[in-house]
Amino acid sequence: MPNFKNHTIKSTIRYLNLVGVVLLGVTLLLITGWPLKNAKATSQKATLPQVGIGAADQNAFEFIGRVDQNNLDFSGFGYLTYVKGISNTGIYSNALNPSEDTARFTYVATATLTSRAILTEVFVIDAVGSMTFYYTDTPPDRSFDNAASFANGTPIATTSLHYHDILLVQSPNRGIASGVNEVTQLSASTFNLNGQNYQFGQPGQFYRLTSIGNGTRTNANPPVSFVLLAGNATTTSSQSVFLPLMYHNSN
Repeated sequence: MPNFKNHTIKSTIRYLNLVGVVLLGVTLLLITGWPLKNAKATSQKATLPQVGIGAADQNAFEFIGRVDQNNLDFSGFGYLTYVKGISNTGIYSNALNPSEDTARFTYVATATLTSRAILTEVFVIDAVGSMTFYYTDTPPDRSFDNAASFANGTPIATTSLHYHDILLVQSPNRGIASGVNEVTQLSASTFNLNGQNYQFGQPGQFYRLTSIGNGTRTNANPPVSFVLLAGNATTTSSQSVFLPLMYHNSN
């Protein structure tokens, strides 16, 4: 007579074994598939085109702008005239009319005086602060008499600043400001230009900025002045900006 009890037990065991194999297979699939999914996402993120960055000693970006001084406080603002990796038609909404009103990339910076040294008509300034870069596809009307107008758009990068400036007095209340400064990038955000996503620089990147401009003092005490300037940033492996400052007390 068939032993139905043993047959039932064996069938149950085979069923449980089959279920165990299936569960093990699903588990292995999840374990092995998850890293692959993450690796793919990481790979896509890593291949995001980076602009405003280049090989060592190459120009990463160029700029034109203004710096205002109010006693110990400084504010800088302007727009980028060159960004490595982007053509002029991408930098300006109207490449035939490049100006603050057509520039898609702008910056706004603030800094505080940390030291000053004077030797007759040579003034050496140091300051520290921060800077933010902005991108907008449709630039608004801007004015160098209104710093806030350059903060329009999407923030795409932030940096810390260490500024070193040398000012040579040329005449009463006027001087030439020359800056050799360091920028350390803190963050980078994605922006979209003509349907393509880009990243401006990368966190941890160091830049050396050089600039030159004409400074005008409008008040002696406390010192109030402004500098109209232009310059460029090069990619470097050294660390930590700019803002040609003006702080002197010549007559």
